[in-house]
Amino acid sequence: MTEEFVYHKLEWKHKKRFIIHQLVLFLTIIIIITLAINQTNPVVETANDKMSLTFGGIMAVILIALGFMNRLKKLFKIKFVAFAIIWVLLGSLEMIMPTIMFGIGALLIPLMIDDLIMSAYWNKVWYNNYDK
Repeated sequence: MTEEFVYHKLEWKHKKRFIIHQLVLFLTIIIIITLAINQTNPVVETANDKMSLTFGGIMAVILIALGFMNRLKKLFKIKFVAFAIIWVLLGSLEMIMPTIMFGIGALLIPLMIDDLIMSAYWNKVWYNNYDK
């Protein structure tokens, strides 16, 4: 019977490798975001822009938290809600759009490596060692 990959069933040596892999991916994302901010050097001058950016940041953090809690499906069942949220989010982050574009473009590289190479590696480890 084929099971899905489950972290808590891994042996210690594989858990250690998996944690290191996730940590390297997370640190790479932080470095790329820092690089994007330094390369584009966004300037937020007015108080209105600062409030809009703060609102967009809070909204982005809420969406990320909902994503981690797997609640986005329930929120996006009504399709216009998804487009309304995206519209408000993009409108509030308009002044730093070049930074966002550079950051997302640069983040595609480590995320693509994770999806195409590392996911296949962990599936191979799982099916060869644990799926019996």
